[in-house]
Amino acid sequence: MKSKITSLFLSICTIVLMTSCLDDEYLYDFENQKPVIELPYVNHSLSLSYKAGSTSITTPLYVNYSIADWRDITEEIPVVVGIDESLLPNQAKTLPASSYNLNFPLIMTIRKASDIDPTDRTKLNNQSAQANLTIDLTNSELVSGETYALPLRIESAPAQYTVSGNFNTMVFLITIK
Repeated sequence: MKSKITSLFLSICTIVLMTSCLDDEYLYDFENQKPVIELPYVNHSLSLSYKAGSTSITTPLYVNYSIADWRDITEEIPVVVGIDESLLPNQAKTLPASSYNLNFPLIMTIRKASDIDPTDRTKLNNQSAQANLTIDLTNSELVSGETYALPLRIESAPAQYTVSGNFNTMVFLITIK
């Protein structure tokens, strides 16, 4: 009988203690969160290795607006992406500007929903701005045996948006063999 009373008492205590958390403040205020602007890459760097004298390579550069539905974008969102040499890995040199096609700082504009083709339902296309980064591997400034990097960071976005603290950088590493 004593064990039944103890079990009942422990059950009541557990119920009372667990419900006391229901009055706590939320850890995150989801209603007042600002949308986040980010570089939507799985890794913070992309390593490419090419033979000296190869031709050009092209890779997409994206900035993304992290929302649940692209139709919620009511305005164009200009995002400035620039070169941040503090991100350079120790073994790499900055990729010479004459060897790629984009001018930094680069303004990438995420389109508002009314400017997007409604038949194009892909999330990446509708919530992102894209630029094609072309690197000319025949550039005479690129030396065989060297590793170069193009270290990029989101420099700014409009005040009503938050620049991601985790996904605001991307380093393109190019090794010339």
